[in-house]
Amino acid sequence: MSDRSAYDPSNPEFRLENSPFYLMAHADFKYHEDMDKVLHKNGVTKTVYRIMTVLRERQPASIGALAEAALTKRSTVSRIIDRMIEQGLVTTEPNPEDNRITEVTLTPAGQQKLRKLTPIVGRQFARAMEGVSDRDISHLLRTLHKISHNLSKLPIE
Repeated sequence: MSDRSAYDPSNPEFRLENSPFYLMAHADFKYHEDMDKVLHKNGVTKTVYRIMTVLRERQPASIGALAEAALTKRSTVSRIIDRMIEQGLVTTEPNPEDNRITEVTLTPAGQQKLRKLTPIVGRQFARAMEGVSDRDISHLLRTLHKISHNLSKLPIE
């Protein structure tokens, strides 16, 4: 059996421990299972934290852009933004060039909450990457970007 065929689920000898997608999902699940607990203690969900992180990098951001970057459905992001407004974490206003687009911005309270959470998330990252070299992380990121690019092409069927 060639090396690549060991990772191919259509191969009769395939095992889950050789599946890159199973292992990515497993690592992601374990990472986020812990994150759920710690974020919940701090009054936010993973998706709220992800939206705040996106806004830290680019704001204002439209609901559509947030949904895409936060890997969440647009309707879900809209509901979450409404709750974030109630919590005083974000504000919204119509885009000056197209009032059909709602722009979202972190409030000072949202920025403060994000600053409080960032070291906690950093500790989770450090725990997850213990024993993994910078070179390995860089290689993993390049590989995941390639896979993501490949999956962005037209579907197989």
